[in-house]
Amino acid sequence: MKTPTKEFIDLICRLYGDIYDDREEDSKPGGESWVPGQKARHKSLLAFQKELEEVHDIKLSKSKILKILISGNCWTTERSREVSSLYEELIGRGMKKDEAIKVIAKELEISVAMVCMSLPYDRVVYDVPGKSSNAVRCDRSRLKRKNKVLDE
Repeated sequence: MKTPTKEFIDLICRLYGDIYDDREEDSKPGGESWVPGQKARHKSLLAFQKELEEVHDIKLSKSKILKILISGNCWTTERSREVSSLYEELIGRGMKKDEAIKVIAKELEISVAMVCMSLPYDRVVYDVPGKSSNAVRCDRSRLKRKNKVLDE
């Protein structure tokens, strides 16, 4: 199976066309040159999600887009840097991935899902073009079950 991970992440980052780093964003409240009512330089995730769907026919959730942008080094926030730093430290000490994620969630008082969303992909991007034959079979099966329920 050809894994679309790197290519797909690169594509989404190219389409986003910007890098968001909350340390450099000059239009956030409190930023040195921030002016009330001034729009941010970067696209919001919602605007980018709509653009992907309408212009490029790519349907992704905002959380998946965020994770892809984090993976492609196009999006960084205080939270993502903190999670990444803790994760690397715990993994470096020999802790298993799942355990490290739970420890980070507890320490930062955030959900496991939020920790996972703040970390870059380490293997595969799911629900993208170029699915494996097994993923295609699973999708067909889900569709058949859905159609069967609708017919009843």
